[in-house]
Amino acid sequence: MLKNSMNLALLLLIQLLLIAIAVQYSTADESFDVRQHLSTVSRYGIVKDISDDSFAPSQNLDQCTPIHLNLVARHGTRAPTKKRIRELEAFAARLEVLVRDVKEQKQSLDKIPAWLMGWNSPWKGKRTGGELISEGEDELYHLGIRVREQFPSLFSEEYHPAIYSIKTTQVPRASASAVAFGMGLFSGKGKLGPGGHRAFAVTSESRASDTVLRFHDCCQSYKLVGF
Repeated sequence: MLKNSMNLALLLLIQLLLIAIAVQYSTADESFDVRQHLSTVSRYGIVKDISDDSFAPSQNLDQCTPIHLNLVARHGTRAPTKKRIRELEAFAARLEVLVRDVKEQKQSLDKIPAWLMGWNSPWKGKRTGGELISEGEDELYHLGIRVREQFPSLFSEEYHPAIYSIKTTQVPRASASAVAFGMGLFSGKGKLGPGGHRAFAVTSESRASDTVLRFHDCCQSYKLVGF
């Protein structure tokens, strides 16, 4: 009896949270743009067309010429890691139990959101994860194109790895992202395939000595302060 009561209480809590969210968005201003409220790990393309009225560009840009560009970028959209995949499968199993308990107690299912009925994780049965997916490849490829279009004078020289240096960590999704970015950055600059691609260098340090891009793996002080 106690277990059933706890399950029912949890289900009711989920319902209340969903109702609260629905009410919030139903009463929101029609001009509300969810893309302006996404986290910092959202896809690159999500906010590329959003204008920020608070940004005040310099009045002297016409007198300036870009001479150098540094870009620190995160990897593109990836698949869930193995840990998250297991958590999603456990969540699906928990939902199944809650819905079954409600049915066994012959309670009304009208207030249960439709997505709860028979929901399964899209990655059910997958045993590997964390890799860059096609959406992530597309993000970094087009990011490379936009960077080149934004600063065309910086990419007028013939390619040389000492001039156009691309570095990445040894994490597979990060190195794959660097390759996708370089393909966009140098697209049309070579003779490979119908896209006019060219070969380019991508370098990385070992995980044990990468003090720039993976400092949190190398710096003992960083670990000690608990970040």
